[in-house]
Amino acid sequence: MAKFLFHVGKWSYQRKWAVIAIWLVLLIAVGGSALTLQKGFDDKFAIPGTPSQDAADLLIKNFPDQKNPLDNAGVNIVFAAPEGHRLSEPQYVKAIDEVIAHIDQGIPDKKDTMRFGNPVTLNPKLQQGIIEQETAQGLPEETARADAANLTLMSEDGRIGFATFGIDVPSPTDVTDHHRATIREALEIGRAKGLIVEGGGAAFGDPLVIKTTSEMIGLGVAFIVLIFTFGSLIAAGLPLLTAVVGIGIGSLTIVLATRVATLNNTTPVLAVMLGLAVGIDYALFILARYRAEYRKAPRDDAAGIAVGTAGSAVVFAGLTVIIALIALSIVRIPFLTYMGLAAAFTVFVAVMVALTLVPALLGVMGKFAFGAKIPWLAGNPRRPGEEPRRGTRRSKGYAWVTFVHRFPALVLAVVVLGLGALTIPALQLELALPNDSTSSLSSTQRKSADLLTEGFGDGHNSLMLAVVDAGEVDPTAPALQPLVRAQRDMNPEGFDEKKAAQAAAFSYVVERFNTNADIKHVQLVGVNEPGNAAQLMITPYAGPNDPMTTKLLHSLRASQAEAEAATGIKIGITGLTPIQRDVTQKLSDAMPLYLAIVVGLAIVLLLMVFRSIMVPIVAGLGFLLSVGAAFGVTVLFWQEGLWALVETPGPLISFMPIFLIGVTFGLAMDYQVFLVSRMREFYAHHGGVPTPGSRYSAVDESVIEGYTLGSRVVTSAALIMIAVFVAFIDQPLPFIKIFGFALGAGVLFDAFFVRMALVPASMFLLGRATWWMPSWLDKILPHLDIEGAALEKEWELRRLEAERLADLQVEELRARSV
Repeated sequence: MAKFLFHVGKWSYQRKWAVIAIWLVLLIAVGGSALTLQKGFDDKFAIPGTPSQDAADLLIKNFPDQKNPLDNAGVNIVFAAPEGHRLSEPQYVKAIDEVIAHIDQGIPDKKDTMRFGNPVTLNPKLQQGIIEQETAQGLPEETARADAANLTLMSEDGRIGFATFGIDVPSPTDVTDHHRATIREALEIGRAKGLIVEGGGAAFGDPLVIKTTSEMIGLGVAFIVLIFTFGSLIAAGLPLLTAVVGIGIGSLTIVLATRVATLNNTTPVLAVMLGLAVGIDYALFILARYRAEYRKAPRDDAAGIAVGTAGSAVVFAGLTVIIALIALSIVRIPFLTYMGLAAAFTVFVAVMVALTLVPALLGVMGKFAFGAKIPWLAGNPRRPGEEPRRGTRRSKGYAWVTFVHRFPALVLAVVVLGLGALTIPALQLELALPNDSTSSLSSTQRKSADLLTEGFGDGHNSLMLAVVDAGEVDPTAPALQPLVRAQRDMNPEGFDEKKAAQAAAFSYVVERFNTNADIKHVQLVGVNEPGNAAQLMITPYAGPNDPMTTKLLHSLRASQAEAEAATGIKIGITGLTPIQRDVTQKLSDAMPLYLAIVVGLAIVLLLMVFRSIMVPIVAGLGFLLSVGAAFGVTVLFWQEGLWALVETPGPLISFMPIFLIGVTFGLAMDYQVFLVSRMREFYAHHGGVPTPGSRYSAVDESVIEGYTLGSRVVTSAALIMIAVFVAFIDQPLPFIKIFGFALGAGVLFDAFFVRMALVPASMFLLGRATWWMPSWLDKILPHLDIEGAALEKEWELRRLEAERLADLQVEELRARSV
């Protein structure tokens, strides 16, 4: 592969304008196609095959006029009187009327308006109507009154009330700016009258807003780091330029992909975040190697060698990231699969840009590639005419690695114990999907959810819907006989056993679910026209993010299975809360399998690359430490609210852990490859023996020399990646903030604690066992020369042969002249 990449790099350098033109045409073509063909993103987190999704299908089958709960565009308008007052006071009644009237006039496409109106005046009518309707159906008055109380629009103290309605659009993503503006205007009308008025619901969520400042901050910090790395303004700008081209093509392709696939609105954000980071890093690695080669080879050959050596490591590193991201499809969660594929494609583009566009731009710059030098930096002379300060052995990297060599056990213990301690908070990890209850404390959505909790209990925000399909009910089921007999006794002449069994099944499920201690109330809220299916509203005591809600869901499904077996009916439990809990549960269940597959596959790849048993094992165990510590500090700050640095601590977004594992693992292997390949290259080049006069063993010498050569570039790459990720904490959406923080922490721990401390310390302690591999395994595994050793040897032989021929020609000319 190194030889092939050598020709790619050299050809790109020589055919620079053609390469640049190809990338520009591709960027323009993808951009134009994306702008004209895109269908836009959505914010759904559904997972086909989950119990709640199956229940939603059962709902649609029996109630064709209803939608999947995820598609319901509902709005809650919550009113609260000031402390010590009631909403029934005349001035507040009038203010509520004005709010309702503004919404009624401004949003004509409302639906589900049974509970839309002034709660002070509408609630008594609604309560009385429910009682009369249910008693007319034969239900006891006590049950009817309990059902009416459960649907109340007013709190017991009369201070809090709400109105709710839906917007007649296909899904919440189709709610327009006009709809949201009208609702905000209505809220302000009530506030101006002295009311507390807040809005929430799926249809009132703020649209996804991405600030471009994150990319700008990341690029700015990266530019500063690159200036210190290369000491040149031009060289510092090249990786930024190529990274922007890469993420431009990657993100625009993702937008274009909405034409054929339903993509979540976070997909491009995460792809841009990752693509920008690796795009800069991969260009940095190739540029750094080119700087080391162009002094001893023609510039086009230097570009080829840089791409053949560092480019080989870029390909392997990119491949590990891509594998980790594509492997997200293993868990069979559509939105997560698309996120992984989109990010993987962006990384692929970053690799291709680094291998071709970087050498092409070097060809354009020629001898000015490292121009506009800054004195004092990166070995540049302090004053004009002074020789560059290069090749100094006493670099910071050398000083650190020799310190680790003196105290390897101490360094290893500090890293393991330190990262292990930071992992402990991860045991308290709580997961949820975005909803009003997890929104920012300053948002109206969160305030509305908190008011509903205050007035109506935690469970008001975690309502569930049970669908009972009694089409195949067993009329002879013993569990239904008491209820069937009661109907026969009431109407012996018009008795229909199947109809009676279906009605009995509905009552049976209500009674069975109501026995659960964690349920506040269960009531029948609808029967379809044929009378063979019903909807039951379940009101828990706990809120949507409470672990008790998950336990309740498991308990209900156990009761569901028993009821189905006893009666022959089908039951499904759905709603926004069950769907979100199912998504969270499936993501949690998939993590161990995903982790095992990704780590296992990477260990095999590292075995082939480094021809060692211990290097891949240390790499894998080090990754577990770094990702565990990243989880721990993320939980400490964003979930537990350590030092009150986070405005709204709360559960982390459900797909953060599995995505963090995939991305961090891929990036960890990047640094492992770039750092350890330098060590392996030195060890192999010297045949596993120390250089004459060295006071170190062959292994120790290879670790010290390889670390000294590679640490500066790896440090710069890690700082750039951390800066890019941390810059996304500036985004307005909480889960993007958390992703930026967690990824930044993961890179920090992995690059500086694991790769630059634990890995060399382990190698010093292992000694010759570091590079040991059984001969039988060495024969089985294919060889991957990512260091480009064969390429360098071949090029060196060609150079020596060229010098020999040149000497012969000189001698021949001298002989002729004599």
